Amino acid sequence: MVTGVSKRGSVLWPGVAAVLAAALPATGQPADSGLVVEMTVRDRAGEALRTPRSREPFRLALKISDAKTGQQPTGLRPAAWIRPVAADNTSCTDTARALRATRGTPRGVMDLNGELIGVLNDDASFGVVDRRLDQSGANMIAAATFERLPDAIAFDRAGLRALAVLTGEGRIEAVDLLTGERRLVAGDLAAPTDVRASAAGNLWIAEAGRDTFVEVKPDGTVGTRLALAGGPGAAENRLFLRETGLAGLVGAYSGDGRLVLIDDLAPAIVWSAAGPPVADARFIGNGTVVVLPSGRKAMDIRYTDDPGAPLRIPIGIDATRLAVSEDGRLAVAYSPGEPLFVVVDLAASRLIEAGHLQERMAVAEAAFVGSNLYILSEDGGAVAIFETAALGRKDRPAPRIVGLARGQPQAGSAGTRIAPLDASRALVVDRGGAIGLILHDAMAIGNVPPEDYVRLSSGVPLSIGVIDRSLAEIAPGRFETVARLEAGGEHELIVTTGVGGLTTCIRFDVEGDGARNDRVFTLKAFPRDGTYSANRPETVDFELRDGEGREIAVAGARFLVSSLQSSWTMPVDARRGRDNRLEAEIRFPHPGLFSISPVDIPQAFDLREPALAQVSP
Repeated sequence: MVTGVSKRGSVLWPGVAAVLAAALPATGQPADSGLVVEMTVRDRAGEALRTPRSREPFRLALKISDAKTGQQPTGLRPAAWIRPVAADNTSCTDTARALRATRGTPRGVMDLNGELIGVLNDDASFGVVDRRLDQSGANMIAAATFERLPDAIAFDRAGLRALAVLTGEGRIEAVDLLTGERRLVAGDLAAPTDVRASAAGNLWIAEAGRDTFVEVKPDGTVGTRLALAGGPGAAENRLFLRETGLAGLVGAYSGDGRLVLIDDLAPAIVWSAAGPPVADARFIGNGTVVVLPSGRKAMDIRYTDDPGAPLRIPIGIDATRLAVSEDGRLAVAYSPGEPLFVVVDLAASRLIEAGHLQERMAVAEAAFVGSNLYILSEDGGAVAIFETAALGRKDRPAPRIVGLARGQPQAGSAGTRIAPLDASRALVVDRGGAIGLILHDAMAIGNVPPEDYVRLSSGVPLSIGVIDRSLAEIAPGRFETVARLEAGGEHELIVTTGVGGLTTCIRFDVEGDGARNDRVFTLKAFPRDGTYSANRPETVDFELRDGEGREIAVAGARFLVSSLQSSWTMPVDARRGRDNRLEAEIRFPHPGLFSISPVDIPQAFDLREPALAQVSP
């Protein structure tokens, strides 16, 4: 592995060292440096790599240290990109400054910052959207299709993958967020109902049919099975897993009222409690468990140091869903499809707000994001935004009601449609328009719809997850993320902590074919009936292939069909059919020659030439 070092505000230090061992990091230390960066690469299971391979995701780890003391500073927020090494590259400092200021990503540069949005559609298709590509021709970077709609879906940030629960089939599958590749995580399970990824890289699967929690290690092997005592071991008694906000601990509960904390490192059940049947529960980082007991019109607060004495707060409604603010102070309880909701101050252990949306509006989902509480109406046509600091006050201002331009009935659907985009903004799904609206404190006046949005996919979104792919600080001065490079050859990692801080480039090799200048794709169109005829609907199949003949998998695409003999032109949307072929229906208005060109160009590709269709009378 090659090495390069930086100092504060410096460009790439010219020293290079040879590879000593597969696990050795890229390091170096000029005498006047302020910070030193070490880079190591590993495979997805955590095993050290000598060099990553092209088109295969790999784990990239950085260690940032003070050059004189060797201590790791805290509070750094590095940004990073990877680019191929080329003679005409601009300097490291200039490139980092331009990338950070413009937030643009030139062709050939791998952006390791920002959010990816996983979108599960109600036709069982799944897509991954890169919000930074939203102004370009296409923002979808990966796609997959399930045989049926998963029973539940979760996201693993450290592994950059989506985890799908298929209860009837007894399987957990993973979708790589960078490639769209589907892989079996675990099979032969007895009615799995939930899955969660831990900070250590393990997966925990709730196996309701055996009343157990199954550990899957980072290398894919099945580890410990923890039995949940006192239950029937029946598939209908669902088990659920929850984050806790506590390092190394995973929370879980059963529908019949059993609650546990799992030590991910031991692994073992380290706390348990039992009570009445549970509709929903949340585990808070201060050792508190908030529970909605089924049918009790109450909220229970349990403390892990006194599990046998829950504190019961009457709330007046039979709520089935629960959301807790990030600081653990407030909880909102509601039932999807019902108009009422309540807010409880957990610190004061009292009900502080009971309300409803506008007349004839029922609640679909509620979530805390930043300093606001967001409540989505069941018809998907409006979002109410409450300031959390004002909740419970007599002089509380009225909530802001934000109209969603393309609201449509949501009855019968389930899934996450409100997700935090960052610390202060929420992403809310507008299913009718297949977009995600970005909401924040001062984004609208009255009922004016927000102007900032993200195109989600070509289907009808059912559930979303926002995954930050930036370098995550796993310990002071230590950062990790997952990357994937299309081509082999020499590359360099660009790292910067901002103006006046560290800026450096570290070179490393990638196995595989080198980058080509002819990074093109071809489009082929085939009439389903063998010939094109005018004035009747024609089903047309499409293929997108790269320069080496491999199919470019997209869940959907938009094409522009234009006559070469008249001014007629029409956009058409193609989607995957039952046989997984990309297809669309086109009605040609007259005989003659037509061109078919994609409107959404696949990322990092150039079109070689449009497809042509000769239409007969």
